[in-house]
Amino acid sequence: MPLIELQDGRSIAYEQSGDPNGVPVLFQHGTGDSRLARHPDEALTTAAGVRLITADRPGVGGSTRVAERTLLDWSADVESLTAHLGIGRFVVVGWSGGGPHALAVAHRLGDRVSGIVLASPLAPLDRPGARDLVLNKDLREIWGLRHAKWVAALAGRIESRSARKDPDAFVAELAKSAPADAPVLTDPGLEPMFAAEMDEALAQHGSGVLDDMWAFLDWGFNPEEVTQPVALFLGDADEILAPDMYRGLAERLPGAGPPREWPGGGHYALFARERWRELMEAAAAFGG
Repeated sequence: MPLIELQDGRSIAYEQSGDPNGVPVLFQHGTGDSRLARHPDEALTTAAGVRLITADRPGVGGSTRVAERTLLDWSADVESLTAHLGIGRFVVVGWSGGGPHALAVAHRLGDRVSGIVLASPLAPLDRPGARDLVLNKDLREIWGLRHAKWVAALAGRIESRSARKDPDAFVAELAKSAPADAPVLTDPGLEPMFAAEMDEALAQHGSGVLDDMWAFLDWGFNPEEVTQPVALFLGDADEILAPDMYRGLAERLPGAGPPREWPGGGHYALFARERWRELMEAAAAFGG
């Protein structure tokens, strides 16, 4: 597991895959996921001409936790990571809870980010009815504990311990709770990746997962301020976040066109073979 040490003594864990001479693409994993979340067939990424960088956010996997961090705090870590890797301009991809982090990176680093690709991204919760578009009850319950974070932290430790005892069973339960995602989550070629990356996500007792959730309550910027070109993908059968959340976010991003919809796709649709290829090709196009 490669690590970089930051000036404040913290570490960030990251991985690289795909074409080492390709377009640099920084993939922002979902909330409850880790740097290991990517299609396991590296040939797909390589064929798209992408040099893929995935990194654990603080409190996830091998990255040092930062209590009460913000979305923009993560952007500073990305600035350090890309400098360490000798990367000037790059494309940022964000999936689910990685979407707000991708937009924060683009907002902070400006012209260094040549384009943004979003897949099933969480939108700001600052507008009336926004939380009604969060379909997953567990997410709503966590935000309900925002004034009793110690309760959420205790519950997170218990849930993390249980999930890590049998990661395969954890993925199977997730598939049962979101039938549209079952074909992807139970795919024999993908399930081991999900089990490994979700297990890694909980290595620090779920602390980084909760830090994501608290950071989402105040982005520190507005989507309207992010001006880079955006390609947004969504599964129209998503059972975790309502597809209308993604469509509304696209309307707020100046550089976004109409979302590209995956018929019958769920929240994890991007990991299906052809959809991952489509995502990587869209990212590579922004590097041209």
